[in-house]
Amino acid sequence: MSLQDAANLGTTLAAVATVVLVWFGLKQLSALKKQVEAGQQSSDAAVSAAEAAHLAVREAARARVDEQVARVIVLCERPQWPPLVNSLIPADGQARLFDPMVQHASAPVGREDFIFPEHADHLMWFVVHGIVTNEGRSTARIRLTGEGEFIAGESPLLPGEIIPVPPTASEWRSDRSYLNREHVLRPGQTALFRWAASNTVVDWTADPAEPAPRASVHLEVFDSAVHGVIDRVRLEVRAWPLQAVPRRSEHWALSDTATDVDVIVFPTQRRYLTEEPLPD
Repeated sequence: MSLQDAANLGTTLAAVATVVLVWFGLKQLSALKKQVEAGQQSSDAAVSAAEAAHLAVREAARARVDEQVARVIVLCERPQWPPLVNSLIPADGQARLFDPMVQHASAPVGREDFIFPEHADHLMWFVVHGIVTNEGRSTARIRLTGEGEFIAGESPLLPGEIIPVPPTASEWRSDRSYLNREHVLRPGQTALFRWAASNTVVDWTADPAEPAPRASVHLEVFDSAVHGVIDRVRLEVRAWPLQAVPRRSEHWALSDTATDVDVIVFPTQRRYLTEEPLPD
């Protein structure tokens, strides 16, 4: 074998060795990648299993709480028609709409036109009656946040019964008004309430192409247990009570019917006291 042949053979063997080493390195990298992927999958599976276990524990704890705490059912009648209006109440949230003096000075909306801007800031509201029943196992403290109060009387939602005012639990305001006053509702008991869905006149005359104007209050339920719950039920009126008067600029009048007035009772939002608060 000549020296040139030996050199060529050496070069060939070196190239083959390099190819083998590269192939071996690639195999090692592939195996390492599979190991990393398998480890990641195992880690993900462990995290998922831990999360599932946490959720299972949380749901089991919630179920135990749900069996013991108060649970309310809220029903509302259709809003009273026609709505009420008062030209003397400032729209600053200071007047109490169910105070006797305010009630005496208010009147149902008639057929007279509302002319803007003269009547734009007059206050107009719907009175809505409803009932709340405690179907849970423990006594609840309940209150209305917004223009609302618990009253005695009858309701077509519970025919044939005289519903008393539930006992007062506490007074939250020094002026002794009905706002935010807490009442006690025992298991199986029902309370009757009324609330006012109020806006200024101009706020009830939004663009018909937009969502209907609305007003709302909240019913809040507090359980007495340390590890209990706080429930919140939103009550909302959506309405088109006024319509533009044809050929009369900035004139509005009461709609012919109440078909465009609805009351909505939203699903209960429940906060467990051992968990993080619900977002607003």
